[in-house]
Amino acid sequence: MRLSVIAAIAVVLPWLSIGAAPAQQHHRAVESMVAASGRHCYDPADPTEIRLWNGPAPGATGDDPCRDIPFLKMYAPEGDSPAARPAILIIPGGGYDRLSDTREQAPVAEYFARSYHVKAFVLYYRLVQRDGTYRYPVPMWDGYRALNLIRHEAGRYGVDPKRIGLFGFSAGGHLASTLALHPGADFGLPRRDAVDEASARPYFLGLGYPVISMLPSAYASPNSLRHLLYGYEGRELARLEHDLSGQEQVSSATPPVFLFESLDDERISAQNSVLFGAALHAAGVPAEIHLFAHGVHGAGLAQDVPEENAWPSLFGDWLERNHFLPR
Repeated sequence: MRLSVIAAIAVVLPWLSIGAAPAQQHHRAVESMVAASGRHCYDPADPTEIRLWNGPAPGATGDDPCRDIPFLKMYAPEGDSPAARPAILIIPGGGYDRLSDTREQAPVAEYFARSYHVKAFVLYYRLVQRDGTYRYPVPMWDGYRALNLIRHEAGRYGVDPKRIGLFGFSAGGHLASTLALHPGADFGLPRRDAVDEASARPYFLGLGYPVISMLPSAYASPNSLRHLLYGYEGRELARLEHDLSGQEQVSSATPPVFLFESLDDERISAQNSVLFGAALHAAGVPAEIHLFAHGVHGAGLAQDVPEENAWPSLFGDWLERNHFLPR
């Protein structure tokens, strides 16, 4: 376990150590939908956008490209070669009811592709609606499918199928950690095909200011909990709160973890990261955890945030030490 505390703070942790005019018109129409909805909408004319299911996704209630179609957007390094590259699946946050910060999306994927020479994929998963549509387990179905699709189609995408990692921010960190902590689970996916037989276990788990706990008594994010588990009650709610609390699901099979968080996070209690770090240490899982004295929740690469802006280079160094990046 490697843990870094940045700046002078008092912390006691016992475990320290592009195309023709019609296509352009269609693209502009999609951009208008994005502006109107505040979400990224699936654009079939964009070759970098990959629909997770060819037909309707399991549980879909319509075919709205801004609501009902989960998909990936792929980013490749400049001058990409035919050699298979590692891949990082990026899961942005927003409380499970929205993807609230674009700084966790394209800027991060572009940085990963450019700086680490990997294929980066941003997951646009279905979001919980006001009536509870797309509550748990739908986001997990989308994340599970995304991992499996990248591995199953590794040859097409130029990906090394043995080096696929996850990086999640905020509530996206909760989704990413849930996938990593339950690698053999399909979360009750009602329809499977050859893609789902790939069953990808991520090579590593990266987290930025993550939601970890779903227990109200253990620093759960009220918004993420309320949205993801909308309508669940009684024993079923209690069971899910425990099953979806990452600090209670760590095992020796958990992949290596890189995590950063700020101790003054105003939206998600930093104790989520502290609890998770302690559980990783207890299970003997290799982990590098950076707790910054100051940071901004939702800052993505945190380029304008002193102290916290160190995390992308720290992450790159960690990837190299763990032999994830190509030589």
